Amino acid sequence: MKLYVIADDLTGANATSVLLAKEGYKCSSFIDSNLLNDESMDKYDVVSVSTDSRGVTSSQAYESVKNEVDRVKYKNPMYTKRVDSTLRGNIGSEIDAVLDSIEDSIAIVVASYPDSGRISIGGFLLVNSIPLEKTLAAKDPKCPVDNSKIVEIIKKQTKYNIDEIGINEVMQGEVNLSEKIVGLSKKGNRIIVIDAVTNEDIDTIARASKLSKLKIIAVDPGPYTKSLMNENWGGSFLEQGKKVFFAIGSVSKTTIGQIEHLVVSKSPQLVKVDAKKLINDKLHQQEIDRVMDIIKEKLNDNKSNILGIATTTREDEVLNLSELSKELNIDEESISVKINKGLAKITELALLESKSSIGALYTSGGDVTMEVMKRLNVEGIDIKDEVIPLAVYGRFIGGKYPNMPAVTKGGLIGEKETLSMCIDYLLTKISTQYYVK
Repeated sequence: MKLYVIADDLTGANATSVLLAKEGYKCSSFIDSNLLNDESMDKYDVVSVSTDSRGVTSSQAYESVKNEVDRVKYKNPMYTKRVDSTLRGNIGSEIDAVLDSIEDSIAIVVASYPDSGRISIGGFLLVNSIPLEKTLAAKDPKCPVDNSKIVEIIKKQTKYNIDEIGINEVMQGEVNLSEKIVGLSKKGNRIIVIDAVTNEDIDTIARASKLSKLKIIAVDPGPYTKSLMNENWGGSFLEQGKKVFFAIGSVSKTTIGQIEHLVVSKSPQLVKVDAKKLINDKLHQQEIDRVMDIIKEKLNDNKSNILGIATTTREDEVLNLSELSKELNIDEESISVKINKGLAKITELALLESKSSIGALYTSGGDVTMEVMKRLNVEGIDIKDEVIPLAVYGRFIGGKYPNMPAVTKGGLIGEKETLSMCIDYLLTKISTQYYVK
């Protein structure tokens, strides 16, 4: 057993375990820790248990957690005090229990869970950009949270000195951050809260934690523990499977917001196409060749299972078709057709170049959708489902890629998360990803 995760409820124990299982660790979650023995602990890299202590008194929570630490101390594992992602429960007294049991240890609190919309900045925990105390966590009937400041929440519950490190220090890198952690520890702080906005920030904190050479207790909802484990024992790598290719012709404010959300949440391999060059007959093929060179590189890199093209990612990049029409002496419809035909041709070439690694297609904007269908000789779509209203899922009828899964959506349809939802939906239809340790 490399890691012992002590959570205050079973779903929390499971949540951290699954993050680590996806990294290639052999994980288990035990309902009753009294069932643990040497055989079961030696069988797994990660053992998670629940003390079921979120709604009990602080003294009861302390004793429950201390008993768990003492139960496995002879195995000398790394410990995580798993906390709720909205900081409900007896966080302070449970941290105290671990620190009391593990001599010379330091608790690093990283409350962020970016993939779940939880980030900490300025010491405040935000849930989907909303201060914690203004979310439903404040109305929890058993464990309401009336503060958004992480240090203040814990300070009310702990007997130990506590301090914090801001995002500005994290952004300066692991060496600087490690020095800050060691410095605060030397000043007598046993608990250190650290800001994180992205998963990359959390990785930086994990590297700094290892550099500090301190005896670190991870206190978090899961991501920091995952990064710290990977720093200590090496991470897995993701063997990419079939990809979703997206071709976005719409330049609406709605679509741009959806692209921004996709970039932040999914880190796709996005290639921007210069629409002005697609309009210019002399530069049209040159631009297609340029974009295809980048797509070929990204297909070879194989760093993501989401790849696609768009003409803009910011509102100030949107072309003024009226002005271009006057400048080029052609009507706006002809300009639009040139752009969409170019995007369709790039899509066709990308599918061909992928050698079947692209398994599904997403198009946004009615005009580009039609041009792509024509380019691929698609006869029609076998309609199967609706991802959201007006975002339609089906499979190609005939053409060069019969039965290929596809989602088509109008440019003005949906919320900021809609594009990501549609991509996720397609990935469930084609996913062959797996993790290798």
